[in-house]
Amino acid sequence: MSKTPDTIQPRPNFFIAGVPKAGTTSLHEYLKQHPQIFMPDYKEPNYFVRGNGVEKWEAYLALFKDAGGKKAIGESSAGYCYCAESPGWIKSVLGDVKIIILLRNPARRAYSLYGWMVREGYEDAPTFAEALERETARLHDPVFQANCQQFFPDYLYFKTGLYFEQVSRYFETFGRDRVKIYLFEEFIKQPVAICQNVFRFLEVDAGFTPKLELHNEGRIPESIGLQYRLRAELLRRRRFVPRAWRIRLVERLMERNIRRGSKPQADQQLLDALTERYRQDIEKLQTLLGRNLSGWMNKAG
Repeated sequence: MSKTPDTIQPRPNFFIAGVPKAGTTSLHEYLKQHPQIFMPDYKEPNYFVRGNGVEKWEAYLALFKDAGGKKAIGESSAGYCYCAESPGWIKSVLGDVKIIILLRNPARRAYSLYGWMVREGYEDAPTFAEALERETARLHDPVFQANCQQFFPDYLYFKTGLYFEQVSRYFETFGRDRVKIYLFEEFIKQPVAICQNVFRFLEVDAGFTPKLELHNEGRIPESIGLQYRLRAELLRRRRFVPRAWRIRLVERLMERNIRRGSKPQADQQLLDALTERYRQDIEKLQTLLGRNLSGWMNKAG
């Protein structure tokens, strides 16, 4: 846990707490445009997750040093939703902040996360089905957890899509009136309306209209194995090769591998089977939120 924070420097009074691949990057960028809102350039600081991201309170607080005068100060770390320690830790340090969570059809979100992981070179499973098969072993493998190239929960494609418990923790910790849940499927259809609803929740000018852009659209690289090896090369230290030169070369090779790839094509049968695995959790979440989530349970969903 962090030491007790000082009372002088600006600090967050709201969070975009998740989930990955559900529009958090886009929402972060849209909120950042609002003149009464401060969002740091550093997305995913993950301070309130042990062993990942910014670890020192002083370094974390420095992200908000230019936020003076802003009514709403926030940050986005999608890991806060899955990690059980995060809600209580946030409250113990910052009190009753406001929480924003975006949720997405869990089967499609899992596939989208896999696509991002292979695109960035963090995943070497050649197919989504194979990645799902590896999940249980990875979950119980401390060596993999200690040495994987990316935030470990991002390899838990199925488990991180079990939203009921994750949302329940935030309701129990902060109360329903301080937690706002949005659906990705609604956000992409009505981004301005959702943003303006968020503005009202944050008690800033709701008449502001952000400039909309597409964020995090991507392709599957031509070679998943090559992308994984190139990412490992980026992370490896070489004594006799200038780091800046090596990084530029490897990044160009990764970009070329992506350009020569293709748009992801989901296996509908696999998504249908995954949807069945999620059904019970979706039904519980539906009751918790008092919202109709039947679209997530349809086989064409």
